[in-house]
Amino acid sequence: MNTPRRHLLRLLAHIMSLLIVLIGAAWMWPDFSAFPAMEACSMIAGYLSFLLIGLTLLIGPIKSWLPGRWTAACLSIRRDVGIWAGLTGILHVCLVLILFEGEPKLYMISDTRPDQTGGWLRLFLYAPPESGVWPIPNWSFTGVANYLGAIAFILLLALLCTSSGRAEKWLGSSAWKRLHLANPWLFLLVLFHGLIYIQSIKGEPHSFSDLLVFAVVVWFVRSLSFGRTVLKRRR
Repeated sequence: MNTPRRHLLRLLAHIMSLLIVLIGAAWMWPDFSAFPAMEACSMIAGYLSFLLIGLTLLIGPIKSWLPGRWTAACLSIRRDVGIWAGLTGILHVCLVLILFEGEPKLYMISDTRPDQTGGWLRLFLYAPPESGVWPIPNWSFTGVANYLGAIAFILLLALLCTSSGRAEKWLGSSAWKRLHLANPWLFLLVLFHGLIYIQSIKGEPHSFSDLLVFAVVVWFVRSLSFGRTVLKRRR
């Protein structure tokens, strides 16, 4: 692929990704408008990041069904969609941390538990009432979701920071590919993080179908592609 065409393709991929973000946000906003604006934006950004991560997993199977001349274009598109998945994921995390520096607005179902530490640390730690005692990990239902989200964020940040040709050269092709093969694990981490939060947040507009339907579609398409590849190799 020549340089002008590659630059044009990347520009179009970024424009399409931006349109997905804007259209998705506009579509979801009425359902989240009852929440404070920052909180609504944080949840919408989380959903959009999950959607974009899933799209990067769908581009691979689609690539295998297209003529070979489309391979380079699909890989370029997947990389750019992944960049937007990283940007929306970072936005989600930043807004959550800002929210938890004050009083959290989401109503979470929780059992009787010790006092929590202040600020965003309350997402991960309990502060026992005895002074001078180290905070203990928050192993509540939502605490586990927060740990999954933190691991997903670190992985997402690593993928975002290495989504360039320069990073691929610096890491080496083999190491770069191993890192980016973690994308399905990122998708699963975000999926379970979201499902636990949906279970832990009382009321609408959240529901399991928000995440599970798309996850099933991604699983089905990738399984179909995997089965097709296996059959080809056996012939």
